Amino acid sequence: MTEFVINQYLKLKLVDNKTIIYVDDIKVLQCKYLLLNDIVNNKEDSKFNVENITIDEQAENLDHSMERKDLDSVDIPPETEFWAHSSNLQTWYENNYNSKVLHSNLAFPLLRRLSKAGDMKAKKVFKDEIVSRFRNGNLNVMTFLVKEGFLDEIDIEESDMLYQELDFETYKKLKNLIKESSKNKERFIF
Repeated sequence: MTEFVINQYLKLKLVDNKTIIYVDDIKVLQCKYLLLNDIVNNKEDSKFNVENITIDEQAENLDHSMERKDLDSVDIPPETEFWAHSSNLQTWYENNYNSKVLHSNLAFPLLRRLSKAGDMKAKKVFKDEIVSRFRNGNLNVMTFLVKEGFLDEIDIEESDMLYQELDFETYKKLKNLIKESSKNKERFIF
């Protein structure tokens, strides 16, 4: 079995050709697919800058063929995919768990689990990342944070302040997105 240890709390294992993430030696989730940067077809759109753009925002321009296991999907060997996921999580860790480096539906659940497991680095940044990404204004991320209860992880006064900072149009859009996702009973997929 192939294993990649990031720190004492976080590691990945390749089990039955699937990449599994472990926090504190407990299986927490399986990596479903990679988002690929299609440099050949998107030369102008292929610039990644962690300081200015998040993976969530960039995901709109990335190749999602790995998500759909169809005829057009890219066939990457499981071990190569494992090392790509390992590299992504290592980069995330080395950047102080910066939630801009990973997709929010992976970064925040992992930060929550790492904080609860006792990872001091994760504990230090967890609440700041919630506030920062909510303030960033990406409606999909904001909706995710609300729906998955991440605003409950910060003080109620701070949570109220975040809502008060929203302009009316953004507040309406967020409220509608939350309402829509509740109707569909969608849960965000890790």
